[in-house]
Parts: sequence; structure tokens; C-alpha cells
Amino acid sequence: MEPYTNVVRVTRFEPFIGLKEAAELLQMHPDTIKKKTRKGEIPGRKLGRRWKYRVSELDAYAKSAAISRYPNHAA
Repeated sequence: MEPYTNVVRVTRFEPFIGLKEAAELLQMHPDTIKKKTRKGEIPGRKLGRRWKYRVSELDAYAKSAAISRYPNHAA
């Protein structure tokens, strides 16, 4: 039997934030965030009855939105 064949790898889980926190992070109104999430413009998922977001995905969205608005400026 090879040593360490039954080792389980533990991956860090990025926690979700709620709609209010996402709105604060992106400096948008919560209703705008919700509408853009429903349209698929902002990455998010509905868990139960609430919208949840990952900071890394919101960061990527904000960077891509800034690049598309200001293509001559590095994000």
C-alpha cells in the first residue's frame, strides 16, 4: 500500500456575501444589483430566497466593466 493514498485535500471555500454587501462593494443601489444579477450581467446566485455573491466574482465584474467603459486605461 502506498503511503498517503487516502489523504483528503481540503480546499478553502470562499464565503458568500449578501445583496447589501455586494451593493456597498460595487457602490450601486441594491435594486440595481438585483436587476443586473437577474439579467446575468452581474455574477450571483440565488440560495433559497436570497441573492448571494462572491467577492472575487464581483471584483472580476467590476474590472471588466471598467475596462469596457475606459478601454485605454488599465484596471
